[in-house]
Amino acid sequence: MELTTNIWQSNKSPARDRPKDRRDGGSRGGTSNQSPAQDRPKNRRDGGSRGDTSEEVILSPETPNKTPNFYALLIGIDFYFPHKLEGGNYRNLRGCVRDINHVETYLKDTFNLTPDQIIKLTATASDNNSHQPKESPEFLPTYQNIVAKFKELTAKAKPQDQVYIHYSGHGGQAKTVFTNIKGISGIDQGLVPTDIGQENSQYLRDLEFAKLLDEMVEKELVVTLVLDSCHSGGAAREMEDDRVRAGGFIDMTPRQTDSLVASFQQLEENWNKSTVNSRNITVANGLLPEPQGYTLIAACRDNEFAYEDVFEGTERNGALTYFLLKALQEFGSELSAEELFNRISNLIHNWQKKQTPMLIGETKRSFFGGQFVVSSPTPTVMDVDIAKNRVKIQVGEANGFKKGAEFEIFKFMTRDFQDSKNKVATVKIVELGASDSWAEVTELHNIRSINNDLKEGIIEIGSPAVFLSPGVKQIRKVALILPEQLPEIPGVNVALLPNTIPAKKEQIEGHRWIEFCSETDKDVDYFVSLNAAGEYWVLDAEKEPIKNIIFPIKADEPEASQKLINRLIHLAKYESILDLDNEDAFAPLNGKIKIELVKSEKRNIVVLNTVDNIPILKEEKENLYLIISNESNRTLNITVLMLDPDLKIEKIFPKGAPYEILEPEQNIQRKLPLYLPENYQEGEIIIKVFATLDGTNFELLELPALDQSRKGFSNQQPTNMLETLCAKLVDENNPQRRIRAVSYANEEWTTEKVEVLMRK
Repeated sequence: MELTTNIWQSNKSPARDRPKDRRDGGSRGGTSNQSPAQDRPKNRRDGGSRGDTSEEVILSPETPNKTPNFYALLIGIDFYFPHKLEGGNYRNLRGCVRDINHVETYLKDTFNLTPDQIIKLTATASDNNSHQPKESPEFLPTYQNIVAKFKELTAKAKPQDQVYIHYSGHGGQAKTVFTNIKGISGIDQGLVPTDIGQENSQYLRDLEFAKLLDEMVEKELVVTLVLDSCHSGGAAREMEDDRVRAGGFIDMTPRQTDSLVASFQQLEENWNKSTVNSRNITVANGLLPEPQGYTLIAACRDNEFAYEDVFEGTERNGALTYFLLKALQEFGSELSAEELFNRISNLIHNWQKKQTPMLIGETKRSFFGGQFVVSSPTPTVMDVDIAKNRVKIQVGEANGFKKGAEFEIFKFMTRDFQDSKNKVATVKIVELGASDSWAEVTELHNIRSINNDLKEGIIEIGSPAVFLSPGVKQIRKVALILPEQLPEIPGVNVALLPNTIPAKKEQIEGHRWIEFCSETDKDVDYFVSLNAAGEYWVLDAEKEPIKNIIFPIKADEPEASQKLINRLIHLAKYESILDLDNEDAFAPLNGKIKIELVKSEKRNIVVLNTVDNIPILKEEKENLYLIISNESNRTLNITVLMLDPDLKIEKIFPKGAPYEILEPEQNIQRKLPLYLPENYQEGEIIIKVFATLDGTNFELLELPALDQSRKGFSNQQPTNMLETLCAKLVDENNPQRRIRAVSYANEEWTTEKVEVLMRK
């Protein structure tokens, strides 16, 4: 048998990370007599091109000789006892046991785990007996054994112990046994045990799985879960592909309803508790509630498929497991969950467009362990095209970017963007998409290269891309208005303000967002009025006070000019995000999402946001819900931003994930608490909903409240995406104006908003 040692070499080539799309199943994974350790080379601890892990990052990479507080539950199912169910059957797989053997070896080599710290259940197809697996019954992943091992691990582990769970096998769907929750025609999602076709066997169903995980969380265990399976019903064509890890049918076989996990009442109570305030929002196609207290990496989105294939050698692996272990081998176990996900999700999606992994739950944690990682939300490099000297980055028109926007690419695992040694390249968007774009490399940093040409390994897939330059008409014109009778202000030469304020602007990071002009110029966006009392007020284009700004800046207070300019920059950014819209009249998704703000009144739902009506509400007097309906025939990814009266912008839905999947003709209902900021007696609150065909991260659109301290506006460099909107600007002599780009990307996203006037 050929050893697959190449997979574990530290190979930084993005092209080599993408295997050929082979369908040759080769021999069955994990069926060899050689040990899992022999099937894997020595573990490498190469950290790769890791950036500065400064004290801002809360990580402890030290690994002791033995890790007594680390436990693993590993489940791999290639073999399913022969069966014929009502609706179909689960065919044998070829790479699941191999996945688990590789994970086991990695954990042993990396963390020096002892046998009592690893629980492994596998079912391997026998070479000469198609009716029996290789393993003895006590080691098989039957329903009874899976539940027993979950409970054994939970009982054994102590609070704060780390628990890693890895499942490779089929995901399945069956007629529900929880009719109180789902109704008589409901469907249960579940893991498919090896003995699912035998008498008295059953699925590990969604409510049971959720209960087992919640018991771990309630014990304060630090849980990481990887599901290399899928739970999509699928289409006939995809289900014919024997690389897909899903049954593709709904099992209607009558089964016993007794649960070994807990009583039905306990299971239902736990499920209701887990989904409270989210109207049964679930992940992994309903297998689990929105994760709380643990980290989940799922192999694919709800409407996609989890594949296994031959990546190296002659034997199969699950794509998620293969790329996950490859990244851990190349860059070390100190990877955060987000860093690991940013790399493997793009590698997998580049290889197979029908598979996009998901990271949900405790996303800011180290992948192994409970340490939280302080990192900035940035888009990432999704692909590298060396031949065309360009990279694909995870931003697009739906994020408000236009052609010409510039980014700085940093080394993979960089968490501190202040260190210029970690900077790799500057790129500029040349092909704009809805949620991803191709950007040309315009400059390489800290690397000797002719004509700034890319070579293999210079830019890693998953590397952070930090926004550098607006590149769109986000630049606002500002005119200063002085009273005819200039006021006397101690310490301020009022007559020179038309010169000193614009001069001060040039010293402030982000100054390209605004430019000063004459009061008589055309298309002035903001006027700054200095009144007789020596106060700066910001006015709109009609010279009316901007209602969101309730306090002036006194001209004689320290750093008054700097505060004024920062306020104008913040206002410009806020309005650019507020104005973001898909203006293409032919965009097919426009008008296909319906947004309703509702309240319950005498058991009736009352819609508040009717046509041409902005509802006026009393703070804390209404119990409000937001209903988002998908009226298109496409699966959409939904993100909700809230724009507050104090000019703060934050993502309010979903929590713990970049977006929520919404199937056609379905809706999301979410409780919506609305409050006025401090010192505001009334104000307009705007709920802005984005819908895209591809997953998009809108966290980069978040803004702090007006006048709140923003890192990067003094001697500190920006440390998150939005702060960099006003920092490190280049090409300052040629700022771009509002250019309305027309792109095919208009077909892939839309946005709608709801406005509310809130009063005390």
